[in-house]
Order: sequence, then C-alpha cells, then structure tokens
Amino acid sequence: MSCEYKYIKKCVYELAKLTEKDKPYTRLVFSKQFQRARKWLVNQFKSLDLEVRVDNAGNLIGSYKSKNHSTKKILIGSHLDTVPSGGRFDGIAGIVSSLSILKNFREKKIAFPFDIELYDYLGEELNDWSISCIGTRGMTGLLDEEILNRMDSKGRILRDEINKVGGSSKKLIKKFSLFQDVIACFELHIEQGITLQNNKIDVGIVKSIPNISRHRINIKGQAGHSGTTLMDNRKDALLYASSLIIFINKLANQFSKKDNRHFVATVGKIINFPNSATIISGSVELIVDLRVVNSHSREQFLKKLNSQINDFNKSKKILIDMEQIAYSPYVEMSKEVNQILEKSAKQKNISFIYMDSGAGHDTAHLSRVAPASMIFIPCRDGLSHCPEEYAKVCDIEKGSKVIQNAILGIAKNLKAY
Repeated sequence: MSCEYKYIKKCVYELAKLTEKDKPYTRLVFSKQFQRARKWLVNQFKSLDLEVRVDNAGNLIGSYKSKNHSTKKILIGSHLDTVPSGGRFDGIAGIVSSLSILKNFREKKIAFPFDIELYDYLGEELNDWSISCIGTRGMTGLLDEEILNRMDSKGRILRDEINKVGGSSKKLIKKFSLFQDVIACFELHIEQGITLQNNKIDVGIVKSIPNISRHRINIKGQAGHSGTTLMDNRKDALLYASSLIIFINKLANQFSKKDNRHFVATVGKIINFPNSATIISGSVELIVDLRVVNSHSREQFLKKLNSQINDFNKSKKILIDMEQIAYSPYVEMSKEVNQILEKSAKQKNISFIYMDSGAGHDTAHLSRVAPASMIFIPCRDGLSHCPEEYAKVCDIEKGSKVIQNAILGIAKNLKAY
C-alpha cells in the first residue's frame, strides 16, 4: 500500500465526517459544514507549505510556487460542496487527488518553471440560488448582477455569501486576467456512470461536456372534487403531466439510440397543486433537465416536445406553456491537453478511453477561457449524488498519477525551450 494511497484514503474519510448530523453526506455551499471543510483544507495547504488565498469569486486556493517567480501556472482541483445527501467522492476525489499530487512534489522537492494552484472551486453543485459553478462562473465573468443579487429561501443574498467567504463580489465584472498565464487546467472526477466499470478501463479522458438546459413546463387545468366531478368533465393537470413525462422519456430514448452519443432528458421535479387525495389536480409544474452533445438533436427534440404541447392545448381542457430557465452550451475539452493526458496514461501503463461527460463540471467554464480537460475514474454501479456513491482509492490514485505525470511532462517540455 503506497503512501499516496494511505494519504488519499485518510483525506476522503476525514472529509466524510464533515457533514450534517444524521444526513450523510451533506455539505452545502456556505454552510457550517462547508466552512469546516475549508478550514480542514487550509490546514492541508499549510502542511504542504502552500501559499493560501481566496480570490474575488470566493475560490479557495493553495499555490505551489515556482522556483523562478513565474507568472505561468497550472490549475488543478475540484470542489468541496455536495448536494443534499450526496456522496463522499463527487468533487472530493478531485480535491484529495490534487493534494496527493502536490504532497508528492513537495516530498520529492521538485521545482517547476510555473506555479501549480490547487482550487476548491466555490459552489459547484446546484444550490438554493438556482446557480451552479459559482466560483468558475465568477472567474470567467459569468456572474452578472441579476445572479449576484438573487435571494435564497432563507433570505440570503448570493453576493453577501461570496463576500463572507473572502470574495469580493464588486470586482466580478469580467473574466480574470490570470487566464492569460494559464498553461493547462486539470480536474479529476468520478465518472458518475458505468462505462469505465463495465469495460474495465482505468480512466476516461473527457472529450466534451454537453449542452445542459432546464425547462419549466406549466400545466393549468381545473381543480375539482374527486368524488363528484365525472370523468368526462375533468381538466386534470396531473393526467396531462403524466402523459408528457412518458412522452419525454420515449422521445429521449429515440434520440439517444439515433445519435449514439450522450443524450438524456429527465423530469426530476414535479410540483402538483393542491396535491390532495380528494382534489383533482388544478396545476402542475415540471422541470425538464436536458443534456445533449448534438445541438441539432437538441433542437429537434425541443421542436417535437413543443409540438406535443400544442396538440394537448388544442383539447382546450388545459393550458400548457414551456420556458427555458437555464442553459450551458456544449463545450469541447482542449485537444492539446488531452494529447498530454493520453501520453501520460500510456507512459504509466494506465488504460484509458475517450468519452463524453454526462454531467456539468467547473472545467466546462474553464475550458472556454483556457486549455483544460478532465480525467474520469470508475464509479461503482454509476451511483452518484447519493450516499451509496463509491470510488476505489486505488482508482483515485491511478487518475492522480496520470495528471501528475502530465504536469511533469509539461515542465520537461518548457525546460527544453
């Protein structure tokens, strides 16, 4: 059992303890548990003799400084926050992997011609402000006044929370100037799927992150007494909602098979009003989560969904409308960075495949302004965003070796000039 293995395991289980009581594993952004996790990470940074700071977007950073005070840098890391009742590895694997890499460099006293900066990107998970990737959106100039002034269900203003963790929301007006000096960005993450597990592959090199959009469908019917309203006279909003959910699932299956690339659509949130056993549903709100690589297929899917909605509206029993409430465009990872990762994996005899991501990640935003990519590691049975989420420490270690060797390769090539 290597020292890296022991260190990664220790870090994973220490972070797992920093969760809401009786609700593992819950560490929501800005919560007391989140603050405790950041304090833990600062202590890790200090033990590795890293320079510690918080940037204007509220990201926590530990810097392994270059030997020659270079402005050039490589970014590694992921996120500490979780979804409610999430897992021990989503985001956390990328943090502890990065710590392990820098610990190895420090112990071997390796000097680099660039800084290596380990980021805990603020608030990657979707939260009560209906925004994900707070830190990387802030870094890339995507936190506008409307987003910053949003209030959550507890009355907290997002900009105030960013400021409380050490950020400066007033300065979040454009992308950070540091990106002109960024050589590459790396993020290790669990796959959150079963491709690597089923094919017995060590790591996945990510090619792309899909279009991700959410759509609100409002269905207006007429509430009524469940015992006295005859079947022919009903305007049951929930009945039409059920038909739409089945339609969305069937249509997504068709496009998924046709494309042979990532295409998924999910209705995971339903608000039924008045939601009583003795009252016919008067209105329903559905949220459709759509994640697609192929933009043309996305357009065709939405066109057919709108057509189905129009057909339902023709019945004049109900009124349905749909609006897009969130959108992140498709983005490709850096081909140059992926070539470096491929070479690194081959040198370490670590098996790999290229794959599309099904989930959004901080690297999606970074890749729009700097060379960036991700390494996926196997995730048992594809379970994620749940307490059963699990990744083997040895798989985190393998993924870490690929990124570590890639950084060493970049340093070696820079010295050649």
